[in-house]
Amino acid sequence: MKYLEKLIPLWKPARAFLPWVLLGAILIVAFYIRIQGVPNIPEGQFTGNDPYVHYWQAQIVSEQGRLPARDMRRWLPLGRDYEQSLNAYAYGVAYTHKAIKVLFPNVSLYQVSLFSPAVCFVLGLAVLCLFLFRSFGLLFSSIVGIFLATLPGIVERSAAGFSDRDSWCLMLGIFAVTTYLASLQTQSSRWRLFLTLASGFSIFLGGMSWEGFGVFVSVILVMELWRFITSEEDKGLRLYSLWVGTFVPTLYLASPAYRSGEGFTKHLFAFVLMPPLVLLGIRALRHFLITKSSLAEKLRPHARNLSLGLVLASFALALGYVWMQLGTSVGSASSPVSS
Repeated sequence: MKYLEKLIPLWKPARAFLPWVLLGAILIVAFYIRIQGVPNIPEGQFTGNDPYVHYWQAQIVSEQGRLPARDMRRWLPLGRDYEQSLNAYAYGVAYTHKAIKVLFPNVSLYQVSLFSPAVCFVLGLAVLCLFLFRSFGLLFSSIVGIFLATLPGIVERSAAGFSDRDSWCLMLGIFAVTTYLASLQTQSSRWRLFLTLASGFSIFLGGMSWEGFGVFVSVILVMELWRFITSEEDKGLRLYSLWVGTFVPTLYLASPAYRSGEGFTKHLFAFVLMPPLVLLGIRALRHFLITKSSLAEKLRPHARNLSLGLVLASFALALGYVWMQLGTSVGSASSPVSS
């Protein structure tokens, strides 16, 4: 490296720009791969079935400001209850189009819908690569970036024209996980607060977009659960409480699907909102027992064992709930209302 710096005087300052150049190249390649088929798509058409539904919903939001309570074009004569579906993607497309029209009046809602999968994927990939670069270095982040940019299965579901909510939900999931992990790494209290709120807000948007968004929440919960079991003191309890408070009450209040779900949304509260609340409860309980209770002096040396006991008890209760609700889950999955 020293010989290279002597031979090429500009190598040292140029080295600082190398990660950005490489990241930019990966993102450009990823975007180019996903828009190659656009010239072959007829005007006004998409490459799947669901994109037409999302585009139609975005049109309604763009024209009326919100979706009606019921979709009377399907499941007649009662129609489909929009309060039981999670349609944040349609709102995202509609309001993104309104924002773009301020600068580019000729851009249509169809064009925004057409290119949204590729744009969302590239944004999510950019945030993921930046996080991996800061955490593990340029080589690892580049390998992951190239792999995700060219993986055939991912390319198919994030290509322009597919226009489903997959890329949107993946982007929000990456935002939620990376910002939360970054908040644990930073030393700045203000930056940590901002990243925690950003993670919670991303989960709120994701929870309003997809019934299975709890899979991204579980990534954070597994990490927090490991920290809880292996630590003597419960550090970060306030920030975790703030994170939970950012999306749990807002999702519960924003969508009836989390309060009284039907079909595929029947168990949303139990599987998306309940786990972070339970972890908050056992963390708060351990903090109280080892710091403020009358048994604090006796329990403090056994904090890890106490954590493990609380976790095992919570898992036993969760398994009991799943066992009792197993029949209703099967019934809701086969119900015609959920299809």
